[in-house]
Amino acid sequence: MPSLVDVWGAGARRRSASPSGGPRLVAVALVLASASGCVSKSPVTFGVVLDSDGVRGATVAMEQINAAGGVNGRRIVLRNVGGATTNKARVALETAETLARDPAVLGVVGHTNSATSLAASQVYNMNRVVQIAPTSSTPIYSAAGPYSFRLVGSDIHQGLFLANEVLTRHPRPRTAVLFVNDDYGRPLRDVLVERLQQGGLTPVHDAPFFEGASDATRAEMVAALARSRPDLLLWIGRSYEYLPLVRMIHSRLPKIEVIASDGFSGGGVTNDTLHLLDGVSYVRLLSVQLPDSALGALRERYRINGWGEPTDQAILSYDAVLLLSEAVRAVGPSREEIREWVSKVGREHPAVLGASGPIAFTAEGDREASYSLEMIGWRRR
Repeated sequence: MPSLVDVWGAGARRRSASPSGGPRLVAVALVLASASGCVSKSPVTFGVVLDSDGVRGATVAMEQINAAGGVNGRRIVLRNVGGATTNKARVALETAETLARDPAVLGVVGHTNSATSLAASQVYNMNRVVQIAPTSSTPIYSAAGPYSFRLVGSDIHQGLFLANEVLTRHPRPRTAVLFVNDDYGRPLRDVLVERLQQGGLTPVHDAPFFEGASDATRAEMVAALARSRPDLLLWIGRSYEYLPLVRMIHSRLPKIEVIASDGFSGGGVTNDTLHLLDGVSYVRLLSVQLPDSALGALRERYRINGWGEPTDQAILSYDAVLLLSEAVRAVGPSREEIREWVSKVGREHPAVLGASGPIAFTAEGDREASYSLEMIGWRRR
């Protein structure tokens, strides 16, 4: 029966030892040869609370690991729970209770956004269930508890990244900031604006917005933005909230440049068949040009299946399933031992090599931040 070893290629195997003497990388198993005869024991169950992008990435990981023989001869199953796309804390808490009280669930991948991940974290920590949040980036998640981890850095780092992108431009543009008024948008905006002001740039417009606003409210928001005559808009929010504004913004500010935060990625971008979002640059939580890595194989799987480009949430959800599987392989089906093992990844245990690169955690359960900007539409040009 095949073990969880690296089969993405010789290049990935070469990274199993750091040439600089740093932490050795554990390459997570992705054997694609059939091994169904090995998988006959009770399954390893992970909860999944993600949107459709995340579920797809997590499912690909599950299928590949099961094809390799599973985890210690046990196949992986994902328990997908409803309410993944909500921002409501009540729904997140109910979902977390459902998963945490099921003794078969050894870990959870989710939730979809910072607000719900943070709300649910209290349930997972109380019930000693490891939570791997793929893309939740609010700074206060660092203090969520010892069972809560994430595969991205805190938005403190993203705010600095965005601010420095503006401050290094010559001449500096007249900059506006619009941010979603929730646990994701507010902290990110605060770091961003503080850094801009420290660099001598005060936004010409700085305003919150609420998701699901009426058309009249959206029109007023765009009118106020236009009056400030910005050259650059920094959008801290999701793409599905920006889409209803696109035509209004282009009508009043036809030359404006738009840079969005990482929350912009997802279905709003991938389902934009009218290409209304072309030209917007947004933050990627990983480098999409990683050389010689599992990311290339994952992207090829998406291409073959006609799924387009995997989103950050898809890639990081994929990696979360790999990470939890490697933990179970190492220590068995114990929630407490899984937490202890994951907490030491990249420090006392080797870093785990996923599609997004090496995974290692700080003492707070955060991953070291890494960002890039991608312009929507450039792949079609």
